[in-house]
Amino acid sequence: MINNRPVPWREVFIDEVTHTITGNVQIYESFPIPQLRTERRIWIYLPRSYNESNRSFPVYYMQDGQNVFDQATSWGCEWGVDETLEQMTLEDPALEVIVVAIDHGGDDRNHEYNFTINAEYNFGGKGAAYADFLAETLKPYIDSHYRTLPEAEFTTIAGSSFGAYVSLYTAIRYPDQFGRVGGISFVMWHDSGGIIQLIQESDLSPVLRVYLSIGELETDNPDFNRLACEHVALVHQTLIASGVPEKQIRFDIIPGGTHHESTWSVLFPEVHRWLQQP
Repeated sequence: MINNRPVPWREVFIDEVTHTITGNVQIYESFPIPQLRTERRIWIYLPRSYNESNRSFPVYYMQDGQNVFDQATSWGCEWGVDETLEQMTLEDPALEVIVVAIDHGGDDRNHEYNFTINAEYNFGGKGAAYADFLAETLKPYIDSHYRTLPEAEFTTIAGSSFGAYVSLYTAIRYPDQFGRVGGISFVMWHDSGGIIQLIQESDLSPVLRVYLSIGELETDNPDFNRLACEHVALVHQTLIASGVPEKQIRFDIIPGGTHHESTWSVLFPEVHRWLQQP
């Protein structure tokens, strides 16, 4: 059963650790995920004008929620999405969005963020169930409890690394729910072409808008970095070949970009502006 009362973040984190959360952030401490028979912390960022008007807002669904708002809960560096949005929307209120950030599953992260199974490294296979949760449980709940613009063209799903991968996968699986994808440091080295085949076999939404990026220095291995860039270029080309208008897909190679939140946080404002275009 879902606890229908989210808790202000200050009531959740009562320790003496310094937290870096900014703005109106609330937390569901144990949101049920029936598709995976587990539960997870969900963070909700509400824009500054949410309680000052009757306006409805676009929504972001972001993976790896631990890293989105708070240095104290991150793997070492947060995205700072809350601080970024608070500042950006002072200048342009049209960029206000609700952000729903879902914690990853710890040791289950690589299983839940991949719909194929990588036999060599023994991970994956729970991605379909995780996508089902996002589309069939979480999004309907958010749309019924918050003032959202529920249509696909106002709903973004985003993440980095495997979080980017599962975001694109979910948008392809559920085109009527998720129309915009932020795929940062997108990787597909592990899936034997599974995501490419899925794109080719799917009826893609005409409103689909996809941002893809890869850093020049994702790892210390130049051969891997070159292959990672080729993979993202292939996804880009396959989306276009499958009917997504070229103007609705953006592929950036980030000079000096690494596989780290320090790159992703700097990139987020530009990604957000681009994805929110009509």
